[in-house]
Amino acid sequence: MRKVYSVLLFILLFFSLGLAACGQTETTNSASTASTSTASPADPSASSAPSEVYPEKLRIGYQKGGTLIILKASGQLEKALAPHNVEVEWVEFAYGPPLMEAMNAGEIDFGYTGATPPVFAQAGDGPNLAYVGYGPSSKEGYGIIVPKDSPAQSLQDLKHKKIALSKGSAGHYLLVKALRKEGLTLEDIEPVYLSYSEARTAFERGDVDAWVVPDPRFADAEETIGARPVATGVGLPVQYNFYLANKSFAERYPAVLRVALDELNKIEQHAKDNIDETANFLEKDTGIPVNIWKRALKRQAWGAQYPLTQEVLDSQQQVADTFFEIKQIPKQIQVKEAVIDLTAK
Repeated sequence: MRKVYSVLLFILLFFSLGLAACGQTETTNSASTASTSTASPADPSASSAPSEVYPEKLRIGYQKGGTLIILKASGQLEKALAPHNVEVEWVEFAYGPPLMEAMNAGEIDFGYTGATPPVFAQAGDGPNLAYVGYGPSSKEGYGIIVPKDSPAQSLQDLKHKKIALSKGSAGHYLLVKALRKEGLTLEDIEPVYLSYSEARTAFERGDVDAWVVPDPRFADAEETIGARPVATGVGLPVQYNFYLANKSFAERYPAVLRVALDELNKIEQHAKDNIDETANFLEKDTGIPVNIWKRALKRQAWGAQYPLTQEVLDSQQQVADTFFEIKQIPKQIQVKEAVIDLTAK
């Protein structure tokens, strides 16, 4: 009888252990399933969020006439990117076309120009460029200026005269449109294509009769040598300014470009409301006197935005079509083919 009880006890113990094991197996499998479900987002959009990968370095091309110089002087971008361990390198360019060349060659990652340089780049040897953001252009911050004692009072008075400009710059388009408004073309004047420093020298020596120039050089010429404008961007078709990136860089690191544009927009809004303060720290950063910066900043257009809107694309396409029409670029281009939406999923 004792043997029977022993056998029954053994059988009961065996089944108890078996059931416990089965229960443990089911719990483990359920946890595993729950873990797998957590790893796979229920919302499909979560798996297609904009990339958050950051580079080790962001190389930025800037000009004295662009608002990126305000961001550089503030140091805010470096602070914003510090948690992502991104080093910021600033590279100065005299004007847009050389900046475009450097970007296309992969020597810089991000930069700012007027409307014309990316058009010339896309129509030439610039397949590695991408529009990633934009800002309004100051209609009063770009002028066609003459010496203070010049008899010229309008563009009509400059017919058959020498006008200095930087080829492929935003001023190139401004001059074309300003002439067209007066019923003139580039063939009615003598364009003299010079860098800004060369143009200033030629202008002061009297080697040219007028000069197409943006702020702060425009403001500098007004303040220091009494130059005056015979035309500005007022009354002309809108020109936007653009933030551009090396295409491969923008495709791989959109997050760092979003941070740069967001910080730039913040600092621009502060600068707009604090002109004197901004002029003072720009004087320290650039060596350009504060009175010149105040004059330039008061007519500056503010704001850095992305992605490009249809209105902006249409305006920029008009710039491209105009230069093709007057045979200043070798082929017709579609601006939209060089655009990257940093917010795309």
